Amino acid sequence: MTDPSAHTSHNSAPDPLRSVYLRLVAEESIPEEARGQFSYLRPLATDLLAGIALDTPDDVRVLSDRDVARVEWDTLAAAARTNLLSEPVNYDTIDLPGGAVLHLLGHPESVFAASKVLVLDEAVRAAAGPGIPDEGVLLTVPNRHNLAFYPLADRHVAEAVNALAQFGQGAYEHGPGRLSPRVFWWRAGTLTSITVFDHESRTMSISPPEELMTIMRRLAGTAA
Repeated sequence: MTDPSAHTSHNSAPDPLRSVYLRLVAEESIPEEARGQFSYLRPLATDLLAGIALDTPDDVRVLSDRDVARVEWDTLAAAARTNLLSEPVNYDTIDLPGGAVLHLLGHPESVFAASKVLVLDEAVRAAAGPGIPDEGVLLTVPNRHNLAFYPLADRHVAEAVNALAQFGQGAYEHGPGRLSPRVFWWRAGTLTSITVFDHESRTMSISPPEELMTIMRRLAGTAA
């Protein structure tokens, strides 16, 4: 399924710094035949790319290679980052029955809420959210309007993982602007998928890398 925001119009050339934003892009939203026009997009994690979008009164579209070539890259990227940080989002929490707390950055009218993952440290601080531990956070970015995360800081990690997986799958399926149903481990700006899909049974499961498993066991109090 493609995202209309990935389409490029070459007929207009607005000020590229006025309304540009860093944006999280679903890999599936870029049609195979058009990928040569978006070679600057940076692979971020499984299913996800990082790019720059232009927000106009008519639409929001991911800039193409031709678009980004019009402006010096560092200048364009800096403006896109500043604009993303300035994008207003709501901050909320969900208290789970077992004691875990999920944290949410989102806004029903912002197409850049999930893209805050590209500036997560600063975005969480600006929202007066929790401190991010050295071990990082678990998170999901199911659609463009929602970013849900859990700091790796307490013993409720198993409950949080399950809740993130359920939230991610549900919000991804119902959209709009879907990105990925996966659960990711974010640490120091690096995003790693911990979700594994079984294409034969069409099911998914959580399979953290060994380093993350060690952290999770320690937090849960089960480390040997």
